[in-house]
Parts: sequence; structure tokens; C-alpha cells
Amino acid sequence: MKGINDLKHRKLLALSLNFQGEIKHDIDASVLFALGKELNDLNQLYSQYQEVLLQLEILVKEYEVKERNIRSGILSRSLRKLVREGQTGIDLRTVINSFNSCAR
Repeated sequence: MKGINDLKHRKLLALSLNFQGEIKHDIDASVLFALGKELNDLNQLYSQYQEVLLQLEILVKEYEVKERNIRSGILSRSLRKLVREGQTGIDLRTVINSFNSCAR
């Protein structure tokens, strides 16, 4: 999925408004009406896009906090304790390396 470019959006609106102003006497009113309606719809979609993007940003931050808490607060402590106590039969280096790769 490709994001909506804010600069392109504003440029399209400016060009369309300029276009409407320059040719409003030379073009059918129904075309100008249709253009105005489409521009209004485009603006509404762009506003919705901005809202959803903000919600996504909040969601990603919440996910990152939760993921960091799981890695650092829960799993790291448990792994360090197992290493200190040597109470496991598995090769913890492999587990720790795999675990650390999730932090990158």
C-alpha cells in the first residue's frame, strides 16, 4: 500500500481551484459542479486518511511498548535467571540470540 502524499494532495487542490477560477465562464456549469463535488469528496477522504494514520501511529506505539515489555520485562529476566542458575538442558545461546534478533 502506498501512502497519500500531502504535497501532491495540496497541489492538486490548488491547481483545481485555479482551473475553476480561470475557466468558469468558458465551461459548462455541470462540469464545474462535478469538479467541485469531487474535490470536496477528495478532501473528506484525505481527512479520513489523516485520522486513520494517526490511529495507526498510536497503535504502533502501543504495540512497541507491549513488545518491549514482553522482551525486557518478562523474557529477559527469566533467561538471565536460567543462565545464572544453570538449570536448563537447552543451549541458551541459541535462544538468547534468537530473542535478541527480535529487538532489532
